[in-house]
Amino acid sequence: MKLRALILAAALAACGQQGEQAKAPSAAAPPDPFDINIEIGRYGVMLSQVHSLSADRPGASEADVTEPRELARRLREVVWEYNLERSSLCARGLFAEVACGPAFQPVWIGEGADSTPTIEEIASRSRAVGEEVQRFWSAVCEDARTRAANDEERQYVCAIE
Repeated sequence: MKLRALILAAALAACGQQGEQAKAPSAAAPPDPFDINIEIGRYGVMLSQVHSLSADRPGASEADVTEPRELARRLREVVWEYNLERSSLCARGLFAEVACGPAFQPVWIGEGADSTPTIEEIASRSRAVGEEVQRFWSAVCEDARTRAANDEERQYVCAIE
C-alpha cells in the first residue's frame, strides 16, 4: 500500500512538472484560481501521506505526556486545531459569531519544539485556551441540543464525562 502511495505521488509530481512546463504562463497572465486550488489540494495530499507514512514508523518514541515540553507542544497543537475548525466552520457559513473572528494567536503559539515553559506558565496558557475553546464548543453544542429529537438525546449532546 505504501509503495502504491509513493508511486502515485511520483506520478502526480511528474505530471505536475510536465503540466507546468507545457503551460508556462506569460508574465502578464494572472494566476488561475483553479490551478491554485489544485496546488493547495496537493499540499493537503502531501501532508496526509506524511502522516500515513510516519504513523507506524519503527524507531518512533513516545513522549512523556507530563513533561513540560510535551505539554507545551500539545497545547500549541490544540490551538492550531481550534483555529482550523473555526476556519472550516466559518467557510461553510456556520457559527459566524464564534467562528469567523480573527484566529486565536497567543504570543507563545510560535515557540519552537524545544521550548520548555514552566508548569505554572503552561497551566496559565491552558486556562486561556480553555476559555476560547469552551466558548466555541458551547455555541456549537447548544445548537446541536436544539436539533435533538427529545430530552434523552439532548442530555448526550456534547457529554464529556
